[in-house]
Amino acid sequence: MSLEASAEDVNSPLIPGDNRNPSASTEYRANSLVNNRQLGRRQKFFVTSCILVTELCECLTFYGLTANLLLFASNELDLNSPWPSTINYLFHGTCYLVPLLGGWLADTYMGRFNTIYGSLLLYIVGTLLLAVVSLKNDMLKELLGKNAAHDKSARLVYFVLALVMIAFGTGGIKANVSPFGADQIQQDGPRAVQAFFNWFYWCINVGSLIAFTVVVWVQQNNFFYGYAITAGTMFLTVLAFLMGRNKYLTKPPGGSQLTEITKILCEARRNRKQNTGGWLDGAKSAFGGKFTHAQVEDVESFLRVIAVFFLFILYWTISSQMQTTFLIQGTFMNLKSSNFTVPAASLSIFCTVAVLTLIPLMDNILYPSVRYLGFNFTPLRRIGVGMLLAAASVAVAGVIEIQRRNEWLHGGICRQKVLDDYRSASCLSIFWQVPQFVLIGVSEVFTSVTGLEFAYSQAPSRLQGVLMGVFLVTSGLGNYVANLLVVIVKVASNGDWYPVDNPNKGHFEYFFFLLAGLMMLNFLVFLYVASSYKYKTSSGRNF
Repeated sequence: MSLEASAEDVNSPLIPGDNRNPSASTEYRANSLVNNRQLGRRQKFFVTSCILVTELCECLTFYGLTANLLLFASNELDLNSPWPSTINYLFHGTCYLVPLLGGWLADTYMGRFNTIYGSLLLYIVGTLLLAVVSLKNDMLKELLGKNAAHDKSARLVYFVLALVMIAFGTGGIKANVSPFGADQIQQDGPRAVQAFFNWFYWCINVGSLIAFTVVVWVQQNNFFYGYAITAGTMFLTVLAFLMGRNKYLTKPPGGSQLTEITKILCEARRNRKQNTGGWLDGAKSAFGGKFTHAQVEDVESFLRVIAVFFLFILYWTISSQMQTTFLIQGTFMNLKSSNFTVPAASLSIFCTVAVLTLIPLMDNILYPSVRYLGFNFTPLRRIGVGMLLAAASVAVAGVIEIQRRNEWLHGGICRQKVLDDYRSASCLSIFWQVPQFVLIGVSEVFTSVTGLEFAYSQAPSRLQGVLMGVFLVTSGLGNYVANLLVVIVKVASNGDWYPVDNPNKGHFEYFFFLLAGLMMLNFLVFLYVASSYKYKTSSGRNF
């Protein structure tokens, strides 16, 4: 359900504790030789466990905050369409753009530990402020007196301020926590690092599973209690992270590779008349530039991978529909299951369960089987399959929307309460949405997980962190594109294709089919780019 990235040299020295003392690295390595080997393993297990619990709690907090964000903005803050969707898209987009800043700060000035710690503190303030904003007026009167009440304008300002704090807090964490964890066991080799990332991704999805079940159910009854839970889990996040404070291996700030890339691009442009071969030749010292041949070649490799990642943006546009259009669609379906009311946002658990189930099946059964049969299921082929599944997801959502509205038009109407709002919904069960969520989850296994692998394996070693950070940014851009599409579609169709206030009186399916069509066009472009891509490990192999 999430991505984590950074931008830092993997060969920087590791030292225990505070990263302001690089000279301690030699002393640590000398001391480690006389330490008991079992104790060393125990310490690594402890610090990696602290980081994994940190990630689990942070993801629980993040998805608990965002699962019903659209409904909170529309029902609690009384914002008119399309503002609830716009806020949701912009918030998610910012959360995945800030990591570039977080990675740069860690690389250049603060180091990973300090950046994560500072981001956690900012995050806590944001969650506490959001909990205060979610207090209802009757609760305020009980706490502060009968005249206490929210000022609507002030409440909106504090809401936006809380979201800004949370976006910058989670962005600083996303940029650094996964590579910080990998730093702890880097010396044990690539298998240990791979195992860490597998557990890391597992923790992300466990956190989201709890958020989309327990937290969204609480929010369905009272937003304040739901957001109070997320504020509490942020305190647990800080506690888990600080438990390993004196045992972590840390890297001192060593300069940002992103800054170096920018300098090389500027140098190549300044000396562009010297570009006799590659378009970056002007940056090479042999052509009057300031950089070595290897440095420039690394940037060229980096840009080739970026061309592939550019085509992920529309994939994230579709993925973002789970917290927007899929959620809106669900609230106008029958939420009753026996005597239990299903929170509309909880349907995302089917995406999470699909990811948790399929990752081990893919690694242990599917991928080995296709290799045994002689089929080369390359990363780009897997990514392409994921894109097709994403297109299928929104196409299925469009078909379900037709069935949902037809049920309503033919008298299958259920009067139900969603938060404090009573609405006329179709009697079609919300569980008809399960296939579209499952398809998103399966597509994530093929596209998102493989995308991280592709970023790590195809980037030059010095630029792996930067490229993984850029991959994360594509998710943010996908949310911005989703918001732009909403604005265009609402204006062009006069709200008929994006009727978030009352889908019963519009044609939401047209918006879903539009997304599916755009994804298919994106897939065709992807086929062209992927067919000409030469893998780093084998120059003769392509898509």
